[in-house]
Amino acid sequence: MEKKDILILGCGIGGLAAANILADKLGEKANITVIEKKKYFQFPPSYPWLMIGKRTQDQVQKDLSVLAGKGINVVNEEITSIDPVRKTVATTVSEYTGDFLIISLGTQYNPDAIPGFSEYAHHIYDLDSAISFRDAVADFDHGSVAIGISRLPFKCPAAPYEVAFLLDDYFSRKGSRGNIQINFYTPEPNPVPSVGPEIGDKVLKFLGSRGINYSPRMKLKEVRKENLVFESGDTMDYDLLFSVPPHAAPEPVVKAGMTDSTGWVPVNVKNLETKFPGVFAIGDVASIPTPKGYVPYLPKAGVFAHGQAKVVANNIAKTIVGNGKKKEWDGNGACFLETGHGKSAFMEGKFLEEPKPLIDFREPSSMWHVQKVAFEKYWMRHWF
Repeated sequence: MEKKDILILGCGIGGLAAANILADKLGEKANITVIEKKKYFQFPPSYPWLMIGKRTQDQVQKDLSVLAGKGINVVNEEITSIDPVRKTVATTVSEYTGDFLIISLGTQYNPDAIPGFSEYAHHIYDLDSAISFRDAVADFDHGSVAIGISRLPFKCPAAPYEVAFLLDDYFSRKGSRGNIQINFYTPEPNPVPSVGPEIGDKVLKFLGSRGINYSPRMKLKEVRKENLVFESGDTMDYDLLFSVPPHAAPEPVVKAGMTDSTGWVPVNVKNLETKFPGVFAIGDVASIPTPKGYVPYLPKAGVFAHGQAKVVANNIAKTIVGNGKKKEWDGNGACFLETGHGKSAFMEGKFLEEPKPLIDFREPSSMWHVQKVAFEKYWMRHWF
């Protein structure tokens, strides 16, 4: 049987899982190539811990070159264009053609979309920025911290709330919390709206119990040196600013004509195939409507990228070998909400369920914190 060529674009959570599963299922039956500009896989769920000094850079990343030992070819090149009809991918160095394409490029951050954001705001949505914010936090001992969300959608809906809780914990342990005001702003109507208003109310109470001021329905217009300006005309003073940067689909995906009016890549919900046969999109780059959900579209989160990678990798493998049962993605996902002080909450849901999503919320406890640490260790060992 002639070997098939599988191109995986991006090696975040979804791309890494897909590459491993395909290598395990197909072995010598396929050439598996991962195109990823970074030499290291980095684990964003650990960035909030890095932010407060509980993780080092080496603890949150792994060298992708070790995947060669599994028969996975990792190409450290930047993608410049994609032709989904011909299934070709151009990089700054070469061009590649596949029989199957898995688009797992995640999101592109556009801080310059908001005046002043790049100059004054910190975030933790890439490793270098997380390290920079960690250093700023370590030097901060009094004043006002603004934490917020600049635009929707963004990946990992719980992350900015984790930042707020962990900073409260961090400053409390340092003995400086009494000198620091924490204000949270968001364009959302309530915290983590994708899991529904009842859970949002719980998170709101957690914020209040920590003395964190919460301002919903506040869309950021401009960042100035000492205050934020919102589209409503309201302002918020700050001395240290964390904000989720505006997210967008990566430029090569947009230029390829793969996105729709949402700005993201529409897919078949069951198998993640795009309108181009043999081309799949998984994770944050995909647009999945949830007409019965609490929000119009599925939130962007690593747990969905992981689940979708399993389905796509399985189905490509079954197509190549010509037998076996294909899988359908079920829309299920779970995430932890780190609340500081050695505790975490846990949320688990069926996001495509009708007539409405079924979401289970577990109250913060040390057990869930231990489970989150265990998951981190599992992930960083299992795929390498």
